[in-house]
Amino acid sequence: LDPSRVEASRAGLILGGGGGGLLQAEAYLGAVLSGRAPKPSSARGFFMGTTADLIAQRFGLGGRVQTIMNACSSSTIAIGMGASLVAGGAQEVVLAGGVETLSRTTFAGFNSLRLVDPDPCRPFDRRRRGMSLGECAAFLVLEPVEAARARGARIYGEVAAYGMSSDAYHLTAPDPEGRGLQRSMRAALAAAGMSADDVDHVNAHGTGTEQNDAAETRALKGLFGARADRVPIVSIKGAVGHCLGAAGAIEAFASLMSLVHGLIPPTTGLDEPGPDCDLDHVRGRAREARLRVVLSNSTAFGGNNGTLILKAHQA
Repeated sequence: LDPSRVEASRAGLILGGGGGGLLQAEAYLGAVLSGRAPKPSSARGFFMGTTADLIAQRFGLGGRVQTIMNACSSSTIAIGMGASLVAGGAQEVVLAGGVETLSRTTFAGFNSLRLVDPDPCRPFDRRRRGMSLGECAAFLVLEPVEAARARGARIYGEVAAYGMSSDAYHLTAPDPEGRGLQRSMRAALAAAGMSADDVDHVNAHGTGTEQNDAAETRALKGLFGARADRVPIVSIKGAVGHCLGAAGAIEAFASLMSLVHGLIPPTTGLDEPGPDCDLDHVRGRAREARLRVVLSNSTAFGGNNGTLILKAHQA
């Protein structure tokens, strides 16, 4: 995409992140505590909004620029909001996704809650002990299908809709019955004009923690009913780690790749599903499948839930 071909006011950016500024804050405070004089300008890096502003400057995005900080559901919601802006005609194109950098503060926080596995994480496995933290940056270019075709762009898929909800339950633990996440999934499907029967595959949040994986399993069973054990499930966090606020963005991209190639990757680290995670998990090797609709979930501390409905593009 050549930004110069789009009127600046019609090009926007929605960025999702969690604790991305903590790395810069640690460096700044480390300099102060060691008696060195930090550059005052480096304090700008404390704030996720600065990242969005710098990206907008780099690409000349003069429309709506917004930062979403909903913890680990941030970039899923950012993509959903960006797609809504395009679908509603408010923006001609939106760059939407997430950024997350790993810091000692972030690791210490999760470790103090005993949510970090000392070994590589094992989503949905009976031996799961916690997450593996990761970092990434991932963005999607969102625009009307007709505009993408007109400029000869490769179309990876379409954002059909998104949903959001709150567990309203606990600051660091999910609703054990997964009721909030189920509301988010139902809201996304309703917005897309679809039902649970239309979903061919789920890219799960699947962090590898005991509570999260069990709660998400219950939510998926509540959504799919008798069909729950026939919908292929994957969590890519076993391969890339939990990228926190940017997790939803890289997982949305993985979902789009599954739609394009008709291939579902396995959940790395999953050898034997736990008795509380008894779904159709793809494990061991990738699975070929004819995919039309993928549902991608993100959940977060505070009970924030986000769901994307992605569908294959029909040329």
